[in-house]
Amino acid sequence: MREVDQALARAYAQRGATDHSVVPPAPHLPSRPVEPPVSPGNGADHAETDDRRAQYPELVTLQWPATIRTLEREFGDRFNQLADALIEARDRQHLKVLLFTSCHRAEGRTTLILTLARALARRPGRTLLVDADLTGPMLARQLGLRPKVGLDDVIENGLALSDALVEARDDHLTILPLRAPVGHPREFLASPAWSCALARLRREYDLVLLDGSPLFAGLSAAVLHHSVDAAVLVHSRALTGERALQRAREVLDSGGVPLLGIAETFV
Repeated sequence: MREVDQALARAYAQRGATDHSVVPPAPHLPSRPVEPPVSPGNGADHAETDDRRAQYPELVTLQWPATIRTLEREFGDRFNQLADALIEARDRQHLKVLLFTSCHRAEGRTTLILTLARALARRPGRTLLVDADLTGPMLARQLGLRPKVGLDDVIENGLALSDALVEARDDHLTILPLRAPVGHPREFLASPAWSCALARLRREYDLVLLDGSPLFAGLSAAVLHHSVDAAVLVHSRALTGERALQRAREVLDSGGVPLLGIAETFV
């Protein structure tokens, strides 16, 4: 399948920016050791588990932060609306790989994407959550994961992508963690290995959510446009004013990344 992945990567690298209708995300309010892999049973169950373990070596139970469960209880309907809007955007506009970014850190981006991922996981289809915050990865720590292989190992050291995927079977989610900050983010995202990995994930999952780096933390969105279909801009009014939002729109536009919507948080 490597030839298919490389062909898809080339196709998306050549694709120009496309205008998409904005689907505004619903607002949301603010924000561990891994349990052992599920033990296989006997007989047919044992064989089935071995087959799945060959494809997804890490089978874990995620340790969800209390903030996420609080948001679900108090604002679950809003996240359900956002999940439905993303599914509609996927079906109507063919948007499968979505970048969640922000102007600055501490705007609630990771909290939002984690709560949204749980809402999506309750719907049909396969959802993948990727830690693409190359300068400050947080997903593994937030979920109580200590991965032995991460996205950084796949792109920089050539390890198998399947070895880095963490399947949370009870949550109906798959996580692609980043073990450590990347030393050279621009080269990382411009590499053929990154494009090929995203092409494969696009083919194998129904929705791919990237928890990306802040736009104004030294990483340009222009490097990302070959791999993502659109972006959701997460912001907090307490941290980001209209001028910064306008600048963020310009950065995404210049990078060829269509803006799907803006999600306001209250952190």
